Amino acid sequence: MKQVISIAFAQENKNYDEIVEFRGEKVRLTQYAIGFNYSLARTLIEKYDGICDVICLSGVPPRIQTKSGVIEHPSSQKLKSLAKVTPLVDGQLLKNIYIPWAFRQYYLTNKSTLENKSVSMYTGALQKNLVDIIEELGGNLCLADPYFFLRMPYNLHSNNGLEKFLRTLFPVMSKMKFKESTVATFRLEDQKIYKGLKEFFKGEIFVGNEGTIQIIDKDHLKGKTVVLDFMGTLMKERLIKAGVKDCISCMPKVVKGRYVNFSVLEALMQAFQPDSLSADDILWWISELDLKVEHHQLSEDSKSTQSTDKFAFIIHPLSKDYLFKHPLLKKLKPAKKQLGGILEKALTYTPGFFYGKISGIISDGNGKEVEGLIYTVSDTPKMLMEQNPEKVYKKLVDICKDAKKNGANIIGLGAFTKIVGDAGISVEQRSPIPVTTGNSLSACSTLWAAKFAVDKIGLVKKMSSTWQGKVMVIGATGAIGAVSAKVLATRWKELVLVAPRAYKLLELKEEIEAIAPNCKVSISTSPNKVIKECDLIITTTSARGKKILDIKQVKPGAVICDVSRPFDISEEDAASRPDVMVIASGEVQLPGHVKSKVDLGLEGNIVYACLAETALLAMDGKIESFTLGRNISYEKVLEIDRMAKEHGVKLSAIMGHNGFISNDEFKLCKEHALKKRNQDG
Repeated sequence: MKQVISIAFAQENKNYDEIVEFRGEKVRLTQYAIGFNYSLARTLIEKYDGICDVICLSGVPPRIQTKSGVIEHPSSQKLKSLAKVTPLVDGQLLKNIYIPWAFRQYYLTNKSTLENKSVSMYTGALQKNLVDIIEELGGNLCLADPYFFLRMPYNLHSNNGLEKFLRTLFPVMSKMKFKESTVATFRLEDQKIYKGLKEFFKGEIFVGNEGTIQIIDKDHLKGKTVVLDFMGTLMKERLIKAGVKDCISCMPKVVKGRYVNFSVLEALMQAFQPDSLSADDILWWISELDLKVEHHQLSEDSKSTQSTDKFAFIIHPLSKDYLFKHPLLKKLKPAKKQLGGILEKALTYTPGFFYGKISGIISDGNGKEVEGLIYTVSDTPKMLMEQNPEKVYKKLVDICKDAKKNGANIIGLGAFTKIVGDAGISVEQRSPIPVTTGNSLSACSTLWAAKFAVDKIGLVKKMSSTWQGKVMVIGATGAIGAVSAKVLATRWKELVLVAPRAYKLLELKEEIEAIAPNCKVSISTSPNKVIKECDLIITTTSARGKKILDIKQVKPGAVICDVSRPFDISEEDAASRPDVMVIASGEVQLPGHVKSKVDLGLEGNIVYACLAETALLAMDGKIESFTLGRNISYEKVLEIDRMAKEHGVKLSAIMGHNGFISNDEFKLCKEHALKKRNQDG
């Protein structure tokens, strides 16, 4: 496996060591955020030289091309010359070729965003490639280099002025050490001391790199447009908190699961090259990765009322029978047995389409009203899983693009659209708006429903906060199953994990035992061996309606929480055991006076939890790809649980195959269970 070492000179507390996927291959990416520690940078380069495939260095002054030649800080030169065996890159070659082209392309299609606007740059010296292109496009430049580097109270207004400043004062700047304290903070009160800053703060667009924006005070950015070399998740949160209107990010997300800067991306390119990267190589990579500038709306105040309050969600028919709910196909329902299979295959060739709206969703916490745009694809679970994932991705991404045009700021994937391929990651990378699978709230609602039902039946003893019984999770290694199992292990005496892949079960068992050492954890590839001992069974599989357990073996008085769609437990099986409570977890109630013009197969203001998560993120203003992939973290589940309580999203009245389950039905189930237990001795 290839290894890339990233030395983030100007950052702190952003260390990581993980396996990432780049162009379908695994790469070990290790980052050291060293907080301007020059000697540590030197040590790390010397340590990994000859050991890893590529070293990348970010946050140090770049080589600056001026009309009179190239200038570079001597300390930066020394660091870059230390590696004797392993290639060392700094992202500059990629920036120099890509940014002028990409920014120009963005400008030509988004002139209103930049045309005739005053542009304030913290330092043109560190982003010379952008100075050149903004000046060429007619931007009104205000460059704060004199203040940024030397606290000198005046601004520059052209490329020529910048070059003159660099030629004159570079001898002084070259003797300055790399450290955070040397960089100006750009506090609003500084303009009282340095009158020249007033002009800078009046800018409509502020240009900087992520390292600079991370260090400076951000109060002056409220309501402004920010242009960055790249914007990671943490930086996006900070800009939103600062009230930034929108951000133009030169670097899109190209690595699954992580935003990377230009230095890291150039290193990844270099890792797949036998020779040193050339300009022609960079041109090939730009085309291969389809790199392009991204425009992110951030501040609620900056958006129109129409776009602020909209989210989108994608559904699909859960079986062939659902196809005949389509307005154009209802007349064919009498012939569904003959036509079902034909239509199921034929409709995979149709694009997704807008289905209807859900309105009147109003937060209990902040009073914000949101509206849902519901889209659908015509593929059943069977067809979604049998197709080439790329074909499905294209359908979903086309819907994402249409949703953005219609004002949605975030989109959720429902049912099997979040299972196909890499579970939303590829769709999110290509979507113009954030994408979430909703699995964090689905996990929450599973646990809410399980607790409610076990309490209602009342046959499991509880000591302190621990249920003195046995819980089983079927589909335990899946996204919802794994996180549910981890939480349940902290609340139950015994836990059984069931999934088809033994090695994944072993890995999950180790994780859970570290989290909940007092819980007895066992594993199995089949549920039927120990199912008669379990008081609670959570099913969260992709079985598509296939029988996963023998309902006859289930313990009287047990609760089965069926999270899967289509259901794992058939209506016939559930009816055959009146002494077992089968509930359909995953449905929650939205706050407000909800009006739905779409048939979700549910009633009133009740929706699937994955849809509710998307609505919840819109209500909370957390416009980000919250849940993706096949893993859900504790932190995400706890955070979405907090949001649900704050905004009034809660478990609906418990539902089964035939609608709501009443208190009388819970009581009757308990009576049947006690009777059967007595009969069985």
